[in-house]
Order: sequence, then structure tokens, then C-alpha cells
Amino acid sequence: MELVKRQSVLVADYPAGASFGPRELFDEEFIWLLRGSAIWTVQAGWREAGERILLRPGMLALSRLGTVDHLLWDPDSISTHAYAHFTVRNTERLGPRDTWPLVRDMTAAPVLGGLTTYLLELAKLPGEAAARRTDELLMLLLDLFVTGPFGNSPLEGMPDVLVKIIDSTRAIWIGEGMRLVSVEELAAKANVSPGHVFRLFRENYGVGPARALELVRLVRAATWLQRSNSTLAEIAERAGFANAYHFSRRFSGAYGVAPGAFRRRGATSDPYEILRSPALVSLTQVLLQAPAQPARLRRDGPLVG
Repeated sequence: MELVKRQSVLVADYPAGASFGPRELFDEEFIWLLRGSAIWTVQAGWREAGERILLRPGMLALSRLGTVDHLLWDPDSISTHAYAHFTVRNTERLGPRDTWPLVRDMTAAPVLGGLTTYLLELAKLPGEAAARRTDELLMLLLDLFVTGPFGNSPLEGMPDVLVKIIDSTRAIWIGEGMRLVSVEELAAKANVSPGHVFRLFRENYGVGPARALELVRLVRAATWLQRSNSTLAEIAERAGFANAYHFSRRFSGAYGVAPGAFRRRGATSDPYEILRSPALVSLTQVLLQAPAQPARLRRDGPLVG
């Protein structure tokens, strides 16, 4: 495999509701979101039906040579994404392009996240050494993206019933928006008793299901406080709380400060600070950042898992 040419690794911001494309790819392009979200439509050609995928931070997407794609950015907030265009040849070892994956989960494959972070750091540096290293990393990133192998996913080793419950929660939030999901609803999805669901969460996360999922919603809300100008009422609704008062009370109890004070601190505050165990961090990453199977949309319909 040989890198023929590349452009600089760049970062771009898009306002809420903006779109980009459709455009035909005359090279390869890696795309990864730093904030916000995007609905990415990918077609094998101008006349082909498109596949629609929801992109979020923690996902690495590859626009392949010859495809036509379109990006519809987050309707509610600014989206920021990094991207790298490059041209390669002698890719026979990777197999036909139409068999290459479109998206990889960087939560399940942290090496990909590390490489993209390093690419952004190198983009700030002048000189031939940084350029040469960037070339090498792009080729390694493409090789790993297409062929792997990768380590275990964040849910590896979890009981099958618990994985089914988490997948069901993710599907509900993707399809209906973030909301309160009752223990009874989770139990019905997994065909087990509510008591069994409670025991699974206590054994694996140290808290019950209602508290665990509330912590995830609070982390999402804290991120919105930092990265958007949405009102407390808007954030409360988007995070699945009854109203701004209820949200403020639950947020203050978890973070020790009111939402407004947390927002004024800016980037010095960590939205994940309320998560007391690595297992809860993994749960939050799975539910918020990048599903193990990228969320896909019907061509003209709502999001489906």
C-alpha cells in the first residue's frame, strides 16, 4: 500500500442544521466528530440508494473513493469534525473497496482514537518530520480501520441479558430521544423480572438501573451545558427530565453545583466526574458516544438500530 498524496488534517465547525454535499469522492477521507452529531448518507454512486448512519463523537468514518456522500449536521448545536483527505494505491491487500467498513467504534478500539488524536497534534507542527509521521499514521490508520484486529468491546464479558438491556436502552434513546426508561420496560425487553435487572446492575455497576441510566443522562446534560447555548429547560427536555426544576435538583445532587455554575466553569469541569467506576464510564461511552453497531436510518424514515 502506497500513499500518493494527502491534504492537511483539518478541523471544521458547522452551525446547527447545516448540511454538506452531496459530493463525489475522488480520494479517501477519514471523518471523526469532536462534538455534535451528523446524519451521514453514503451512496455507491449517484444513482444508487443511500445508507444513512448517525455519526457521533467516538466514531471514525471512512468516505471511500467513488462514493457519493452527504452530511446533515446536528439540528440543535454546533458540530465540529476533523477530516483527512488522502490518495492511496496498491491496496489489494485490504480487499475490494466496497468491502471496507464505513464506520468503526473508537470506544471499542481505543488505538484508533489514539491515532486520530495524534494526527490532530501533528497538524499543528511545521516541518518535514511532522509531515512524514502524518503520512505513516494515515497508512497505519487505514490498515487498522479496514483489517483490525481490535480488542474487546466495552461490553465484553458482561452477561448476555445485561448486554441485551443496554442495547435496548440505546435503541430507545436513538429512536425516541433520551428519556426515562423504567426497570419494568427494561425487564420486558430482556424477558426477565425487574428484580433480576436490578441485581445485574448492582453486581456490574454498583448502582441500580434507574440510577445508572440517570447518571448517563446527567453526563450528557453536563456536556450540553459546556458545549451549547441551550437553556436549562431545553437541556432538561433533551436529557429526559420532567422540567428544568427537576433537572436542576438532580444535577446539583450529583455534581455538587447548580447547572448554571457548572456551565460558568467552562471546560475546567469534567462531565464524567460523577461516574465512580470504570464500568459506569464504559456504560456511558457505549450509550452516548458510539454504538457497537452504528445506528442506521431507513432511507426516508426515522433512525433505526
